[in-house]
Amino acid sequence: MEQWGMNTMSKKASVLALAAAFTIGVAACGGGGGSSSESSSSGTVAGVAVEGPVTSGSITVYNADGSKCSAASTSTNSSASFTLSIGSCTPPLVLELSGGTDAVHSTMGVTVPQTNMRSILGSTSQTVANISPFSTLIYHSLIKDSASLSAAGITTSNASDKIATKSTSVIKAFGFGVDTMTDGTSVSSYNPITQNLGTTDLATFVQASEALSETLRRVAKAAGGINSANLALLFQYLGRDLSDDTLDGNMGSTAISSAISGFSMDSIRAYVQSNALFVLNEIFSTTGLSVTDGNGSQKSALSAIKTAISTVKSTATTSFDSVKPSSNVASQWTSAKSTALALLGLSSLSDLGISSDLSTSTSISSRGTLTVSSTAAANAADSSKVSTYSGNITKANNAFVTSSTFNVSLSSITLTDYPSNTATTLTPSTRSIASGSLTVSLASTTTVSASNLSLLASSSASSASATPPVVNFTLSNLPQGSGTAGVTMTLIDGSDSTRSSGERMVSASFNMPYSSNGSSLTLTAPSAASVSYYSYSDSSASSATLSQSAVGSLVISSSGSNQSSQVTTLKLQIAELFNTSSKHGNSALASAMTSAVSTGSYYYSIDFSGISLSGTDSGSNTSTFSQVKGTFTAK
Repeated sequence: MEQWGMNTMSKKASVLALAAAFTIGVAACGGGGGSSSESSSSGTVAGVAVEGPVTSGSITVYNADGSKCSAASTSTNSSASFTLSIGSCTPPLVLELSGGTDAVHSTMGVTVPQTNMRSILGSTSQTVANISPFSTLIYHSLIKDSASLSAAGITTSNASDKIATKSTSVIKAFGFGVDTMTDGTSVSSYNPITQNLGTTDLATFVQASEALSETLRRVAKAAGGINSANLALLFQYLGRDLSDDTLDGNMGSTAISSAISGFSMDSIRAYVQSNALFVLNEIFSTTGLSVTDGNGSQKSALSAIKTAISTVKSTATTSFDSVKPSSNVASQWTSAKSTALALLGLSSLSDLGISSDLSTSTSISSRGTLTVSSTAAANAADSSKVSTYSGNITKANNAFVTSSTFNVSLSSITLTDYPSNTATTLTPSTRSIASGSLTVSLASTTTVSASNLSLLASSSASSASATPPVVNFTLSNLPQGSGTAGVTMTLIDGSDSTRSSGERMVSASFNMPYSSNGSSLTLTAPSAASVSYYSYSDSSASSATLSQSAVGSLVISSSGSNQSSQVTTLKLQIAELFNTSSKHGNSALASAMTSAVSTGSYYYSIDFSGISLSGTDSGSNTSTFSQVKGTFTAK
């Protein structure tokens, strides 16, 4: 049986490869860059304040509990940079920028409403804390709907990791090329807060920051007014949405409410993504970005952006026109395009007046001048059109979720059991998503083979004598991007999620790096899996560790001798961990899982972090999930 590992596969095989993300989870049940500037403690933090570069802006410092720390404050200089001595203020701290002059807007001669921007100083060893629209989104995604950092559980011990995680989520959703360099490279783990901005990334940082803010200005226009209050709310809501690393209108399992009159969170998501398409099209063409002023009028900002950047760092715009979209930008483009077409009721990119998709191999200068339907772009930012497109909002959000996640067709999910090593297809009675969980369960009358499970658990078991049951999925989308999926899997005797006295339970956790270019997926085998388990008689948990080879053996990436008909589907081995004694060499764990009686009910769950998953039902409704769970009966 071929095992998965480090290889890159074709799109057809990639569907199998994503099984690794699920399969290890179910199998282990038996039945989650840039220049991070953390260094020595100095009590001093420096940074750059950017939408366009902001000069003479006031920086106020707030404690973790939200109270003002009067021991520290400063302002930005003529290069939009600052140095702040935190004095007796104790991190984690919030840095808030207010006032000042935006060099891009002042050069253009336009009045653009601003909202105060925020950043975070996680510890005294963090020496850089840039302030930008990106740091503002990261801040709101960290505090969620809490009133302060401390209320959200942000401490010096976890701030750095949390900032890095949210940076990844924010850039994936709204990067606008902030992770690209003018030297033709991109940074896979770019951190907008702690990055030391230099010659090769200041220009792309400024342009991407302006692009993010411009997108929200156009959404505010559609929501009834480009003003500081609406802009502040949009940053808050999108940050809360990204608090669970998935842009789905929810903060975990809680739906986000909007206080913008007549503009729900569904509307915000649909209009943000639609306007992002037009903004991306502008910044990656020789025409450049247009900025919307307080009256809703647009004016070309390209010359002003280059002038402002040169004022801060004279060499920063070198090769600026040779910048190519990063893989994150290409992924953002694909999702934004799907959303815009659905919202505006159109069917193709040409209907939007755009001649070509963004390509990671095509530079700004090679893409030429801007092409776009002025009508389509205007409609996506026109408050009078909101009622016209209200019927398309759900469709637009479904299109976005489908295109930006690893999407599963719920109707494709089946289970294959192997009594006497003979493949038998079973259809789940439940295949549905609610509150972030995908439930896949068999009816109590549809049973898996208890004798096959017993064979798996016996000391003489082998792949020749027993084949683990397999859950089959079909993927409809592979988004571009990379990350690390955290997986925690749990299997319990019985039909509920609570382990009671006299029941076995096993729970395994590991991290799995992955990357996708949209047509193929590369997975890296976890180094190990940490296991916690109970036997029937245990009153406290025991622990075990599965080695990399053992974890790898839990996952199939291509067909075995009895599964040749399923090479195009995801394969989730439900009970392979029962085979711990003969195949994985963990006799203690095998003994705890072995039972003379394999009949009865089983509950399983697999929790994911760091990877975006969704499912589409027969009515074309798409929902995200971070957990797979369900029940089955063995007889």
